[in-house]
Amino acid sequence: MPATNHINHEEHQLSADESVKKRALIVDDDAVNRMILEGMLADSGFDVFSAEDGQQAIQKFIDHDPAVILMDIVMPVLDGYQATEKIKELAGERFVPIIFLTSVTNEDELAKCVKVGGDDFLTKPYSQVILMAKIEALTRLSQLYRTIQDQRDEIDVHNEHMLREQKVAKKIFSNVVHEGCLDMPIIKYMLSPLSIFNGDILLAARTPSGGLNILLGDATGHGLPAAIGAVPVSDLFYSLTENGATVDEIVLELNSKLKTILPPEFFFCACVLNISSDFRLLTLWHGGLPEVLIYSAQDKNLSHVVKSTNFPLGVVDNTLLKTDLHIFDLGKGDRIYLYSDGITEAKNINNEQFTEERLLACFKQAKPADDMFEHVLSQVNMFRGEQQQSDDLTFVEINANIDEAVQLTGADTRAATLPYPNDWGMSMNLTKKDFIGTNPVSILTKFATQVDGLMRHRENIFVILSELYNNALDHGVLGLDSKIKTEKDGFTKFLMLRHERLLDLEEDGYINITLEHGSTPDGGELLIHVEDSGKGFDYIAMDTDLGSNLGFSGRGYPLLKSLCNDYHHVGAGNIAVATYAWQK
Repeated sequence: MPATNHINHEEHQLSADESVKKRALIVDDDAVNRMILEGMLADSGFDVFSAEDGQQAIQKFIDHDPAVILMDIVMPVLDGYQATEKIKELAGERFVPIIFLTSVTNEDELAKCVKVGGDDFLTKPYSQVILMAKIEALTRLSQLYRTIQDQRDEIDVHNEHMLREQKVAKKIFSNVVHEGCLDMPIIKYMLSPLSIFNGDILLAARTPSGGLNILLGDATGHGLPAAIGAVPVSDLFYSLTENGATVDEIVLELNSKLKTILPPEFFFCACVLNISSDFRLLTLWHGGLPEVLIYSAQDKNLSHVVKSTNFPLGVVDNTLLKTDLHIFDLGKGDRIYLYSDGITEAKNINNEQFTEERLLACFKQAKPADDMFEHVLSQVNMFRGEQQQSDDLTFVEINANIDEAVQLTGADTRAATLPYPNDWGMSMNLTKKDFIGTNPVSILTKFATQVDGLMRHRENIFVILSELYNNALDHGVLGLDSKIKTEKDGFTKFLMLRHERLLDLEEDGYINITLEHGSTPDGGELLIHVEDSGKGFDYIAMDTDLGSNLGFSGRGYPLLKSLCNDYHHVGAGNIAVATYAWQK
């Protein structure tokens, strides 16, 4: 006898429609019983099929797909138990109600009927009222079962579609929000998202001068809506860092973008920090995240706990957003810690939070700086125990040890050069408002390195322009003394004094920068001419005795000498001329 598990689902669905005749299968080896039941069902509008044993029942089920089956137990060839098991197997996930016809009252026999798939019992002598009541009840159950299956199948389709979209979105997301230089040995981090997409974002990138920019952000909410803001944030962060933007410039650009694209109820808590190329100076902007912690490697305790003083990004426009910066001198091996509120709000099985107090207590145990990252995470995990994660968890450590920093070299493959002419010149004249509101170094670097082939020399050009511009501004226009930097907290004092003198500067202060580029057979030559409104200095004495130089920092002059093919001063010392030759 052929066997198949193919069921005509379309016919089955139509059987529930009142316009289609209902089908019933009666399985009994007693002809009288079959005749009685056929009459009852026919009177109630059923199209009735009969079988004399279990084997016939299986074939009739395959041929006619009945909506209900009345099954005797004791029959030849195959009994009711065996036939029911096979029919249920053929039906698969479809619900086919089977009512056992029995006169037995033995509990074991009745239990076996249920075990093999029976759904109800009809005892002899048969009552048409009870039979039809049972069939109607099972029919309602069957319709409910079909509805649930249809909804489940629809959900499965939508879920499969959603998973495909998430897979593609995650790939795109990971390509845009790439890791930058998070693989540097001086950076340790733990990112534990609550879902595939999350609101926490960690970005790191080297600046053109060799420093390090890092951004930790925490968007409102969880999942994909919270992660959407990470795409423009990461793109802007990497682009601005590549162009040498300062921390406050990065913050303002990010805020302007997020204020435009985010709905009013969304915002982006963030910390943006820069570590100078010598890893001695930390500059950070802090808006809405938990405290930034600075751990002294020498003293084995927290030297600074920096609280947020600004709005999160995307809340107010740039005219209302404060760009107050925190500036700190760093000792060798000091650690900087950033974290999201998922750390302090992590819960244990008693629904208690880890809290800021517990976190700060981790840093009061005089642990070596090398051990602090693992120590803090172990304390958080020990506190949580087996409790489920309820928020995105992010914890970051930056080691201010330049000896362990990896110096990344080579051109940025994301940068593209435009078809600029090889021989060109440009001039930029800067006054007081430009000193405060613009970053001419990044603008000039970006322009100069558009020349095909010069992009690979971008870092050198940025450093040369930075040194020349900062020397002209700090020591020429503002008259600052570099000796301040050698004092305790000297970098901080120097920058505060620089800010004060910028605000008090007379309107006639200026810096003029001229760039000229000429091509050579194997590359080109970039001439940089910088003139400032300062009084100048004795550059002849500086050449012979660098230690007595009060106008330039200790590293600036030899650095320029090492990078440039020629570097000299003219006039009163307020004009610097540098030549950078490069090869393809």
